[in-house]
Amino acid sequence: MTQKQKLVETFRTNPGSLKFKQLAAVLEHYGFTMIQAKGSHVKFKHPKLSSDLIIPIHNGDCKDFYKKEALKRVSEIEKNK
Repeated sequence: MTQKQKLVETFRTNPGSLKFKQLAAVLEHYGFTMIQAKGSHVKFKHPKLSSDLIIPIHNGDCKDFYKKEALKRVSEIEKNK
């Protein structure tokens, strides 16, 4: 199992344990594109989703709520395959 696969598995089982950089790597693995938004916010776009995922970052991390929201969006993408 590669490091990226372990990261994806951790994301699926316990998204709150990831730091923002790890979360960004997982989202890019699923086809999201990261766009720097205003200030401390980062926007992730995906061609299969109608709305963007916006995550505020503070001290190199984000709140667990945004990590769980990212998991919901990834599940949405996988459901629509």
